[in-house]
Amino acid sequence: MTAKPAANRRHDTPRPGLVERAAAKIGALWYGSPLYRLTLPRRAPLEFPTLPDDPWPGLAARADRLFQGRFAFAGLEVVSPHAAPWDADVDSLNAEPASIAAWAAELHGFAWLRDFAAQGGDMAQRMSRSLVQHWIERHPHWQPRAWAAPVIGRRLTAWLNAGHFLLRDSEASFGHDLLLSVARQAAHLGRVAPRVADPAARAEALLGLVYATESLPGGAERWPRALEKLILAWEAQLLPDGGHVSRCPSRLFAMFRDVVALQRYLSAGHPERLSLMPLMDRMAPMLRFFRHGDGGLALFHGGEEEAAGALDHALALSESLIQGKHGKPPSSSAASGYERLAPRRALLLLDTGAPPPSHAGRPHAAPLAFEFSHGKDRLIVNCGASRRLGGEWAEALSGPAAHATLGIEHARPAPHFTVRLQRHEQDGHAWVEAEHDGWQAAFGLLHKRRLYLAAAGDDLRGEDLLEGGAPDQPRGFTLRFHLHPSVHASLIGAGDTVLLKTGSGQGWRWRGQGGLVRLEDSVYLGQGGELRRSQQIVMAGSAAGLPVQLKWALSKIPA
Repeated sequence: MTAKPAANRRHDTPRPGLVERAAAKIGALWYGSPLYRLTLPRRAPLEFPTLPDDPWPGLAARADRLFQGRFAFAGLEVVSPHAAPWDADVDSLNAEPASIAAWAAELHGFAWLRDFAAQGGDMAQRMSRSLVQHWIERHPHWQPRAWAAPVIGRRLTAWLNAGHFLLRDSEASFGHDLLLSVARQAAHLGRVAPRVADPAARAEALLGLVYATESLPGGAERWPRALEKLILAWEAQLLPDGGHVSRCPSRLFAMFRDVVALQRYLSAGHPERLSLMPLMDRMAPMLRFFRHGDGGLALFHGGEEEAAGALDHALALSESLIQGKHGKPPSSSAASGYERLAPRRALLLLDTGAPPPSHAGRPHAAPLAFEFSHGKDRLIVNCGASRRLGGEWAEALSGPAAHATLGIEHARPAPHFTVRLQRHEQDGHAWVEAEHDGWQAAFGLLHKRRLYLAAAGDDLRGEDLLEGGAPDQPRGFTLRFHLHPSVHASLIGAGDTVLLKTGSGQGWRWRGQGGLVRLEDSVYLGQGGELRRSQQIVMAGSAAGLPVQLKWALSKIPA
């Protein structure tokens, strides 16, 4: 039997201060000036000595929408069938500024070129070239949105990875304009990318610079330390166990794809360049850590399921690069703050970490939330998140009520809290005892959670306790178990039992005591941000007499 404490680390980065904001304004004045334009290359290189091959397939269905002039990015769709999308008045949309900025970043980032490449054919090729050519003509000089450092990084990465597709059978004038634009953007990026404060944005900028360094003549001499700086920016986002600082599985996957694709390009021309192998070796086991039996990722801190095939492809490609298999996923991930119980065909993932830093995105405030699956069936899930739903939706989806955990009234736990943990294993059985003090500042309460999963993987039992507080100040509590949309639930018996039927036809029985049990509607946004209706099991009551003890069990019904 083993027991160990949880690690709770914070990775906060100071937000830009007055000096940084002033420097940004001065920089904007300089970069937008006619004099600065003279410092950028005015002659196009003769050719690209080498170009990468994009290892990630696009979606032809998305290309169909682009052909129709429907540009849907970051939860917003701009319909512009007769004009280029960057000419659309997106600021007039009834959307939050952050959503508009995210839409513009994806539009100007050009990752959607791979969707045209996936469709293939002369029409897709001509459309791609037409849009790139039009962008070059409309954005020859620095502009705040289109020439933001991380956006340039995304764009150069996309253009160069699509280079073979764009340049095949193209006119000489297009190749000239593309070469000149890439050279000018790379020159600017070489000056500004290393100074981007946020590690994630800095990595996006530097990734484009590294692709330009490898693809432009003389690039390696012009920016000799670009790759080294990129590796440092990636390292700044990685936790010691290989997880992402945001604690979001999807962001780990996005970064992993960037690392794998770049290593593939670097090693194609220079097999001895193995500088990115340690990053892949650290990240791959943690990526497997978060995979449910259906191949997709768990939904924590704003993540989505992602496509199982895309995950398989990325992991297989990384293994082919190192000519071997990565290590198995760990059972505990102290730095990332998760526990993994995986007997037989079952998988339970428990969030036992402190909140991620605010600069890593919108952190979800749901300590001790968990997900549970059996085989390819997801049963208990978190609701997920969606960039398509801002404002109150985004706030609600990041709170306790959108997760499989306990909430008090309509409050959120303190922004800083500590989790204590012990894990035990014996004869294949595993159980975890954890507690957090996120409710202590507001209510004087501790939430303790005990989870037990039998060796056969068909018997999950839990106990949730509220301790402390003042008996004369009753607080309403709600313990939620969100169900995957493929699960159908029905309340039976005396109202303390729920029968579940999964998408594969398996039967499960949930029982609870200590609170009023009911079934309620829920939502699920784990697949591409699409809002799907689902159900949730709720145990509710009032913490009038402390401690409050809630017991529940989920067991598989024999076939």
